[in-house]
Amino acid sequence: MKLRTLAIASFCLVASCAVGVGIGVSASGDSSTSRNHVRIVHLEGMIVDPSKVVKKLIEARDDSAVRAVVLRIESPGGAVAASQEIYSAVLSVSAKKPTIASVGNLGASGGYYAALGARRIMADPGSLTASIGVISQFTDAHELLDKVGVHMETVKSGEMKDAGTPFRAMAPRERAYFQSVINDVYHQFRAEVVRRRKVDSAALDTLADGRVLSGTQAKRAGLIDTLGTLEDALAWAKIQAKLPAGAPVVDDVSKPSFLRRLLDPDDEGLSHLLPLGSSPVQFRVP
Repeated sequence: MKLRTLAIASFCLVASCAVGVGIGVSASGDSSTSRNHVRIVHLEGMIVDPSKVVKKLIEARDDSAVRAVVLRIESPGGAVAASQEIYSAVLSVSAKKPTIASVGNLGASGGYYAALGARRIMADPGSLTASIGVISQFTDAHELLDKVGVHMETVKSGEMKDAGTPFRAMAPRERAYFQSVINDVYHQFRAEVVRRRKVDSAALDTLADGRVLSGTQAKRAGLIDTLGTLEDALAWAKIQAKLPAGAPVVDDVSKPSFLRRLLDPDDEGLSHLLPLGSSPVQFRVP
């Protein structure tokens, strides 16, 4: 697995993840898609390119046979803008039909941000969720490079163009600059939590410090609506859509596993991402 540095802002939780729950559903493209049904849309792994998930959400929104949507989340988060695009798509689905976010093992940071767009958020008692916070980490290798006689000559158009480079120590002004960016992105996240969850802003002074919460803790804090499994989420969706309990559930299962995508980011085609020398801004659990 290749190591790459991503010059993008991101929500991220670093954690180990187990295999998700399996239930009896039809694959996308099955004949049941012509009947009224509930659609499961998966948000899995690091959120970098939102296009596939957004496309599936919009298709579900515009398909009259899809009467409700379950967003199944198994994600530690990812890029901020990508998470915001998925959140926006979830909002657009929720405006048209019942939509519930179902958190499995992990729905933190950008994964939790996306869940905010649903009409209802459900998690297992032991799910890991929330993680409302921001972190940016930069490698400083200049002392090591000095020892081996490696030096970098930089020609730049402006003072901040190489801010965050690993080839020298970060200057105080650069640190303040990155802090201002982090603060801005953090307040965007926090504002949506306040707006969507109706949580008092003062209460978030403690909750929104980057800490991960269990499903039980998140329920107590008002960050999710209820505890339950994926099957519980599907049952809620069918009730809200006025579908019978035996109504079809359509699931797109032709995708890499979350563990594969977590361990092999090349599978997501990350080679197009931006230059070496910068570090991602991340929302994550320490």
